[in-house]
Amino acid sequence: MPLPGQVKKQLTVKIGKLKKSLSDWTVNWVAPENLHITLVFFGWVKEEQVKIIKTDIAEAVSGLPAFKIITGKLSVEGRPIWLEIEDGRGKLHKISEALVRKLTIRGSLEEERGFHPHLTLGRMKKRGETKLPSVSETFSWKVSRLVLYESKLSPKGPTYIPRSSFSLGR
Repeated sequence: MPLPGQVKKQLTVKIGKLKKSLSDWTVNWVAPENLHITLVFFGWVKEEQVKIIKTDIAEAVSGLPAFKIITGKLSVEGRPIWLEIEDGRGKLHKISEALVRKLTIRGSLEEERGFHPHLTLGRMKKRGETKLPSVSETFSWKVSRLVLYESKLSPKGPTYIPRSSFSLGR
């Protein structure tokens, strides 16, 4: 799920502050252009499956209304550092479950990883002594579309290429 440009700008400022306050941590911070919320992770997909996946996504989200997301507290569990999703969690679960159900029936999804609504800001390599700060501000936006992304991995980190966009109701 993409984020609006203004929210990406606000999060970039927040990530900059986190870099300073967690300077003794080793973290690969998410580049602003890569900030998104993952509803379903596919792993490696053959090109001929992409058309089927697009159809399944379109059918699964057909008729779903647009909704608002509001972020919550900053968390770290394992390697990811993320903002939890407070408002919109239920909608995200509903969409994720609908996608997983549809994609599993058609064989487009082999492994369902479970879904925890969050927005990844970075991936920790080494934890420092500094305590993870609390985040007082929230970030909010209206979700009016979903995007199927292709991940291209490189030594510099992932690049996400939009393959298809799916509008939600107004």
